[in-house]
Amino acid sequence: MVKFEDFKKENYDDLLGMMMHFYRSDAVADPIDESIIKRLLSDILSREHSIRGYEARYDGNLVGFGIVTSYYASEVAGITIQLEDLYISEEYRSMGIAQEYFAKVKENFPEAVRYRLEVCGTNKRAIDLYKRLGFDVLEYVQMVDDQV
Repeated sequence: MVKFEDFKKENYDDLLGMMMHFYRSDAVADPIDESIIKRLLSDILSREHSIRGYEARYDGNLVGFGIVTSYYASEVAGITIQLEDLYISEEYRSMGIAQEYFAKVKENFPEAVRYRLEVCGTNKRAIDLYKRLGFDVLEYVQMVDDQV
């Protein structure tokens, strides 16, 4: 059975381990520095920001995580839920956990008019899943000015 719960402080080490693995994998364009990963985890656990972390549990075991944030988007004149990241441990993939995660996020944010995510173009498996779940490719160039 799959269950999703908010990040818990007592699971810090396990969550950090999964996050370190994910943010240094080919699922991200560039590896993320450990200090940023730790700050992200601390920010989620503090609940002081508009970012939320979900622990993914299968039969009670912590098997992954998802991170979401929200903002008002002018092009849809409403709330957008940005599905920042989703990580499922290798041995638990292809078990429907990701599909249940997306359903849970939509259930938790019924006010949203858009759900948005980013995916590396080389991650064909994830792209296929997202398309099956109703996501469309948004041909858009994004630019950033990082201050970290």
